[in-house]
This record gives sequence, C-alpha cells and structure tokens, in this order.
Amino acid sequence: MKKGGSVNATNWRQIGSNVKDVFRSPTFLVPVIISVILLVLFFLRRYIRWTVKCSSKNDMEGKTVIITGGNTGLGKATAYELAKRNARVIIACRNDIKGEAVARSIKIKTGNPFVYCSHLDLGNQRSIREFVQDFLSKESALHVLINNAAYLGPKATTDDGYERTFGVNYLGHFYLTYLLQDRLKKCGPSRIINIASDAIKKGKLDFDDLPLRSYDIYGAYARSKASLGMFTMEAHRRWFDDTVTSYAVHPGAVCTDLLRSWPGIFGQVLRVASRILFKSPDDGCQTIVYCAVSNGLKKFSGRLFSECNVGSFPESLRDKEQCRKLWDLSLELCGLEKEQDSEDQEPELNTNHVTNQTTHTKSQ
Repeated sequence: MKKGGSVNATNWRQIGSNVKDVFRSPTFLVPVIISVILLVLFFLRRYIRWTVKCSSKNDMEGKTVIITGGNTGLGKATAYELAKRNARVIIACRNDIKGEAVARSIKIKTGNPFVYCSHLDLGNQRSIREFVQDFLSKESALHVLINNAAYLGPKATTDDGYERTFGVNYLGHFYLTYLLQDRLKKCGPSRIINIASDAIKKGKLDFDDLPLRSYDIYGAYARSKASLGMFTMEAHRRWFDDTVTSYAVHPGAVCTDLLRSWPGIFGQVLRVASRILFKSPDDGCQTIVYCAVSNGLKKFSGRLFSECNVGSFPESLRDKEQCRKLWDLSLELCGLEKEQDSEDQEPELNTNHVTNQTTHTKSQ
C-alpha cells in the first residue's frame, strides 16, 4: 500500500509538471494571447461603433443646406442623408473635381437634382468672401449651415498667416457663419451646426499664444474644437432672438480622411486602427442629421449633442467673458468691426436634457 501510494504521488507530480510545460509552451501561449487580444478588440470595436440612429423622419423639402467639407467622410454622408430628405444641398469644399463627382453621385443615388458643389477654402479669407458672394447671388435662402470641414496635421499656416488648425477648423467657420448671418436670420428659424469632438475636453485656448509656439497635433486640434464650442454658445447668446439656433455635435470616433496628414509611424497606426475600430461616416453623421432635421430642439440651442442626445460643454469652456473675448478677437482677425454686446437681454442656456424622439412631420 505504501509503495502504491508513492507511485501515485510520483505520477501526479509528473502530470503536474507536464501540465506546467504545456501552459509554458509557445504553442499554447501564442494562440491564447492572440485570442485575448482579438476578444478585447472585438468588444472595443463594439463600444466605439455603438450608434444611436436619427429617429426623425422629417422631410427637408424647401430647405437649403450648406455643408463644408461635404466631399468626403462625415460631410459626404451628411449631404447624402439630407439629399434623401429632399433638401437643397450645397457642398462647399476645396477640391472642386472631387466635390462635383460627389454631388453627381448623390444626385443619382437619391434622385434629388438639387445637390451642388461650390469652391471654398477655409484657410483663405478671400475665398470665404467669394464663396459667400457667389452663394448670396445664386441662392435666396439658407436654413441650415453645417460647419464640418477640419484639418489635423503638422504645423502649418493659412494663406492669411494664422496657425492652420485654428484657422481652418475655427476661424474660417466663424468668418463664414458671420458673413451668412443675415441670410440665416432672414430665413429663420434656421440652424448652425458645428462639428465638435471629444477633444474639446482637452482644449486650452491661450489668447497670448495663438501661433502655438509649442505645437502638438492633438493639442492644436483640441484647441480648435474648444473654440468651436465657445463659438456655439456665444452665437446662441447673440442670435437666438433672431431665430437662429446653434448646436455643436460630437459624432464619435469616425473613420474619415482626417488622419491622413498625421505623420510618422504613429499616424500609420492611427489610420489602420481607425479602419478597424472606428464608426463608418454613415453612422457618424446620425447626430448631425438629427440636429439638422428634428423638431423640439430650439430650447437646447447652444448645447453639445452626442448620440442624438443633448449634453453639456466642459465647465472650462462655459465662461461668458472668455467666449465674448474669443468672439471679439475673431472679429479682429477677420477684419470685422467689433459689435455692441446686448448682455442684459441675452438668453440663458437650457440645462435640461432631451432624448432622441421620433417625429414624422416636416422639419421646422
């Protein structure tokens, strides 16, 4: 009995040793590690790509919409969705050839003949003025302005000498919107939709360092989106009484051409990751469409939307004095005269919440 017990103990020790060898073997570890990585990527992809679809069925017939950067990515997907709803869509972009091709494609796919392309370079204030002059001479109405175009990349300057990320993403859109304000007011109720980003949480605006002497690609992008958020709130305070409402939209992480200018290996990794993990433009544009077509959003003017629900800007951006200061600085940088503040009559931001509601009437 004793001898048998000793043999059994030896066998169990041998089995345990063999099991340890198996677990330590590359033929076991490699597949397990790969499986864990794939599982993590699968759930991460599901989380990032989670999307709330726009439930509104509102028609946009008789409404005119401008979309900057509408020849690619989010802008293109938004243009297609609004054209399906019978809107008159103007795609404003730098690449005329690509823009015209996109406009033709959308016309064919939607059967909507009122989709056009017009040249606009947001990094050139003269181009912005020419675009506005051309638009006002051809179009009698403007109901929705979607400021979508963006730059993210190495340090560069606009044709007017401003840091390019700030100049294109924010200042160019400010100038464009300001020049179109009379047409927006005339056609009220009208809407301004600024495409923001989760990066606004990291955005820091130093009025004494507009050139960004210590340049960081993501930091510059975050600053530009934070400025757009401040612009959204200040536009609400100044133009709400003229029936012009303004909204900012965080579309989520979307696979677009935005990362094409990020240099180096890190840029290549980001582009590959975006193709695997990020939302498609068709999903990413849903909240933009929601803010463009849905009823009942007027009381949420000046707010940030994400996944077809209203949220709030970070506390760091909600300083009224800083918003006014940015507005006045922007007027100066665009060669415009400073305005008189109507501080006593300015509307307050609604802090309640709204959920994605299904509507089936014509957009108001």
